[in-house]
Amino acid sequence: MNKSIPYSRTWAEIEWMLAEAEENMFEQKMKFEQRKRARDKDGCRRAAAKFARARGMVDVLKWVIGDEFAENPLNSFEDINEFPSPVRFAS
Repeated sequence: MNKSIPYSRTWAEIEWMLAEAEENMFEQKMKFEQRKRARDKDGCRRAAAKFARARGMVDVLKWVIGDEFAENPLNSFEDINEFPSPVRFAS
């Protein structure tokens, strides 16, 4: 990726997006807990997926702004070789 892409985001925009993502993360956690109490399995799955998406955004944005406790967000990905699939695909 050698192309120079113009960048126009401000720190205020990034910080606003971080605040929105954090709010969404906490909102989805609350929804998950509510649906868990209601025994809504599908609702739990949706809330958990939305929570994970928001948490990923929070992790990346904290790393971008240089939060002192932010780890590299790519470190949370599993190495595909760590957990080999028991299913072999034909080529």
